[in-house]
Amino acid sequence: CSGGLSEGSEAKAKKSRSSRSSRAGLLFPVSRVDRQLRRGRFAERFGARAPVYLAAVLQWVTHETMDAAGKISKKSKQQRISPSHLQAAVRKSSLLKQLLRGGVPRRGGRAVPRSQRVASPPKKETTKSKKR
Repeated sequence: CSGGLSEGSEAKAKKSRSSRSSRAGLLFPVSRVDRQLRRGRFAERFGARAPVYLAAVLQWVTHETMDAAGKISKKSKQQRISPSHLQAAVRKSSLLKQLLRGGVPRRGGRAVPRSQRVASPPKKETTKSKKR
């Protein structure tokens, strides 16, 4: 019986460990994002996919910014991306400009501030007044 247990532990040891970043196909560190989320106390609890999603978003924003800045540096016949190239890339891209200024880019509709949501009457009351 004891021989069977040791064989099972050997099988577990033979499995190669892979990082959450490599499992998600990301270059940004999911574990580090997870640790920062926990340390930041942004919420009491969050799902296991939250740091993966956040790392993916950070990677996308970085890729878009660096890609645009690289094109700008190529146009100016320079081999290095300077901070001015990054600023120009953000200024030219409407999505990056909106994202980095604090707005949330949406594909239609507009964001309603929380104060206006509370001030508007509930839907149930409006339907009752229409029936009368």
